[in-house]
Amino acid sequence: MVLVGTVAFEGYREWTESLGPDREWFIQLVQARTYQVIQSFTAEHDGMALPLRYDIQLVLLPSNINPEAFINGVKEALKPYSPTPVRVALLCGEIPSVLSKARKYLELGDYYEECAPREIAVAHADLNYFTHMTSRDGPYSAYVEVMRLVNTYVESLAEVAIVQYLGGDNLVAVTEPSNLDAVIRELIKPNHIKVGIGISRIPRKAFSAAATALTRIREGGRRIKYLVLKEE
Repeated sequence: MVLVGTVAFEGYREWTESLGPDREWFIQLVQARTYQVIQSFTAEHDGMALPLRYDIQLVLLPSNINPEAFINGVKEALKPYSPTPVRVALLCGEIPSVLSKARKYLELGDYYEECAPREIAVAHADLNYFTHMTSRDGPYSAYVEVMRLVNTYVESLAEVAIVQYLGGDNLVAVTEPSNLDAVIRELIKPNHIKVGIGISRIPRKAFSAAATALTRIREGGRRIKYLVLKEE
């Protein structure tokens, strides 16, 4: 299995409330900076970070990294930017149910498990003709359409995948390969969706393969709705 981790900012709500009412602009700056640090550090370890709710961010990592070194390293990298102490838990288990363990371990402090190698599946979906939709209806109408899809997928895939909005018309569903057929069926229900799927033991490679699959779908004139590529 890949390591599925959470990077949690301890006492985050209390920190935000200490800033006074004119605070949201500053909170957004801090969230952007800390996400950048986590994503950069995780990518250096062949992983990917997903911001979730920003005060708790998700990291997907290869099972062959040194988990203790990653925990210490990401906490050190965050020191200049984090307004609160940070706790990290790196867990083994099936996606997304493994995250049900995260809170328990985060309450105890930093925690990690060692995992045997296992593949992860990343389904990267985007809308056909999103640029045209934006030009015709305006950026907010296009954004509303994307949010409808994200909300639909979050609900329908809650038991089998982690769904994350990536910006623009892009979203991902991260899942176990054994659940991939069910995830694909759900993602391609709308006629205007195409999905590139990447499978690898290395999360960053799985995301890369998914993006490559999307490119091939576009180059093929969208004659197919999804394509699966596997990286070793």
